[in-house]
Amino acid sequence: MKKDDIREKVIALITRNRYAKLITNGPDGTPRARIMTNLPIGKDMIIWFATGLSTSKVQDIKNNPHVSVFVDDPDDHVHACISGTAEIITNDRLRRKYWREGFAFFFPGGPTDPDYCLLKITPRTVEYMDPGPMFLQKRRRDVVKL
Repeated sequence: MKKDDIREKVIALITRNRYAKLITNGPDGTPRARIMTNLPIGKDMIIWFATGLSTSKVQDIKNNPHVSVFVDDPDDHVHACISGTAEIITNDRLRRKYWREGFAFFFPGGPTDPDYCLLKITPRTVEYMDPGPMFLQKRRRDVVKL
């Protein structure tokens, strides 16, 4: 499958699923996964998450910005694992852009809450798997460097 086709399929997969799993590396080097709410993704395939500056995932990223994002659709078993580099973003314009009312539970100060930040994941490699209808066993696995 062509790189652009995989890009489109991964964007569609993230768009149709509410959550993804963010995997960071803990202080001892072991992987640590968390469920994250997907924010809108553009054609650039940059992945955005909201979180708190005081969280362990932010500390993990400060120590090692190499992360993975796993997203899957339980209805058809299509899934993707995106490896890339994470940045911690505190830019007020972007925090407002990605703000959702549901975040107020965690960040009562709104989009300018001092703990509220964004994680910007720039993908480097994507592994995309579409197993096809299980009874037909038409599996497709593609790995591309972006």
